[in-house]
Amino acid sequence: MAEWLTRISLSCFALSYLIALLLEISRLFYRVSVRSVVIFTMMLAGIFAHIIYLWDKFQSDFSGGTPLARWYDWCLVISLALAITYTIVALQRVRHSVGIFFLPVILGLILFAVSIEDRQPFSAQERGDVWGMTHGISLLAGTVSMAIAFTTGLMYLVQASRLKRKLPPQAGFRLPSLEWLQVCNRRSLFLATGLIMIGLFSGIIMNMLFENELKDIVPWDDMVVISSSVLLLWLIVVSVFEMLYRPARQGRKIAYLTIASFLFLIMVLCFVIFGQHAEAPIVAIMWSGGGV
Repeated sequence: MAEWLTRISLSCFALSYLIALLLEISRLFYRVSVRSVVIFTMMLAGIFAHIIYLWDKFQSDFSGGTPLARWYDWCLVISLALAITYTIVALQRVRHSVGIFFLPVILGLILFAVSIEDRQPFSAQERGDVWGMTHGISLLAGTVSMAIAFTTGLMYLVQASRLKRKLPPQAGFRLPSLEWLQVCNRRSLFLATGLIMIGLFSGIIMNMLFENELKDIVPWDDMVVISSSVLLLWLIVVSVFEMLYRPARQGRKIAYLTIASFLFLIMVLCFVIFGQHAEAPIVAIMWSGGGV
């Protein structure tokens, strides 16, 4: 696909999501009977363009041997997963302003992807194997789950604050019940913890295999390895705290901890993307079909 057409495709779904966000914000100011239909239409159009863009890019990269071999691609895949999640939630909660919380995260990921588009792809040493695919896919899915937990946790805090201060319902701004938000936050947090655990352990196994085969490895004292281990320990503690400490089931404390966990995850990802780990084969093997 021509470069100018690729740019238009990315601009198309980003613009669709931006229009959907503006329409969500407009709920605060005036009522329009067809607004939900327009938002849903814009999201479907954006998701369609998003999928076509990624599919074309996947095919193009596959012919070269390494599809989805850049952080640019990963950010766009995560943003697509969140866009689909938001659309499903919006269909179930038509009168709720969930898009005000989901769409900025989606657009932020797209903007971040554009900012790192010129970074070099992962360097691959050999053909992908089960550990490489497990490592990449589980970390990708874990990041999506953590982003959903962050969004629902943020909504919980806003809704809890409004109820605590006994604020009257604001026209055009309605959020799901605290019970619903708590369940979503809890499940997303548990899922993210499990997936990130799988991703970290599969990465450790790959590093050990590389070490035995005298190949390049990620040093065990690398900042990414240390910070990822601390992140996993933190998520496990938060999950256990949520399960065992009954007052946490009210949701407020766990929502704060979830937001802190997401920010921690962002910090770790920054270490990965902008550090030496970005060039390491332990990440690159994910979809590698050969050398780049």
